[in-house]
Amino acid sequence: MRRTGYLHLYGLNLVFDRLGRGPGVLLLAEEARAWPEDLPEGYTFYLLDLPGYGRTGGPRMAPEELAEYVVGFLVMLNLGSPPILVRGVGKAVGEVLRERGYRVFSGEHLEKGLQSAKDVG
Repeated sequence: MRRTGYLHLYGLNLVFDRLGRGPGVLLLAEEARAWPEDLPEGYTFYLLDLPGYGRTGGPRMAPEELAEYVVGFLVMLNLGSPPILVRGVGKAVGEVLRERGYRVFSGEHLEKGLQSAKDVG
């Protein structure tokens, strides 16, 4: 069951869903509903609505600005540096995060992305 959370960050109320139990994985697209309802077991998935998309308000932003919100989200929830699977707008944000040393993988095929994250470790 998806649980909805809210985090006030840099003047915006970020909306996210959390689902499952296990090691944390961030699924990053423009909004949480871009991901399937049935996600694999064995992980805690965090699905963030980026600023300007979905249930999170605010203006549309450049990938560099969106990356700041993602990093702030990870810090505020004390998630460390989980694997980040990306699709849609999340791909451009993922490139910025990868340049900063985060582990970013394609989320186009969820099972393959999760396996890649496991392989890299």
